[in-house]
Amino acid sequence: MVRGLYTSASGALVAESMADNVANNLANVNTGGFKQTLLQIQSAPSLDIYRIQTDPGQTPGNPLPGKPVSQEVGLLGTGSSIYDTPTSFDQGPLQATGNPFDVAITNNTNAFFTIQTPNGVRYTRDGEFAEDGQGILRTRDGNTVLDNAGQQIQLPNTGGAVQIGSDGSISQNGTVIAQLGLTQFNSLLNLRPEGVNNFATTGNAGPTPVTGTTASVQQGFLEQSNGNIVRSMVDLITAERWFEANEKSIKTQDDAVNQAITMAGKTS
Repeated sequence: MVRGLYTSASGALVAESMADNVANNLANVNTGGFKQTLLQIQSAPSLDIYRIQTDPGQTPGNPLPGKPVSQEVGLLGTGSSIYDTPTSFDQGPLQATGNPFDVAITNNTNAFFTIQTPNGVRYTRDGEFAEDGQGILRTRDGNTVLDNAGQQIQLPNTGGAVQIGSDGSISQNGTVIAQLGLTQFNSLLNLRPEGVNNFATTGNAGPTPVTGTTASVQQGFLEQSNGNIVRSMVDLITAERWFEANEKSIKTQDDAVNQAITMAGKTS
């Protein structure tokens, strides 16, 4: 019975983690470039259950002892656990803003803008950029946007409309100033989310510059969150029902243990 308590408790903990994960996705449905996190659940290791007995038993006049018999009953589950929390990099819908410094990557879910943060080079799909007082192109969090040579992008103070081409080239008054640095990866599974829509490599991601027409940049648009509100609400209700079921199971087993202890006390 005690084993059953642990099994139900593990299910309740997984349901709680599922609710937290869905709540985070829902909280970021209006965050530009946000990539929802999925939850992969696995069964905890199962136990082989056997019926052990001595058969036939020792009978009067028979000097031979009984023979041990082990009969397999089946598998006993021990609950569930979280296997992984991968990120879904599906393309989010595009929203027109009309801002010349807003850009979105299309035609390639494996391409990211390259930025410089206090913690080093990071990657993001959030293209909400702006020019600071010194003409440096920055993210909305103040990080520096890098070009295809890994340098900060400095806009001249000559004025004039800024044009960003589909290849990421930045022009002002007909003169090409720089080109946005786009990076793609051999393995998106090795990208680690750091919050504020930034991703860091974990060593095996294999970052390489985007070349040619493998990715397009759209000026005046922002990529929205790829989260699905309806699906997230359904998952949240499922997690709640799952938690309640395990909670009831824990209470039932706790009552059974209490009754067994009470009965044993009366017997003795």
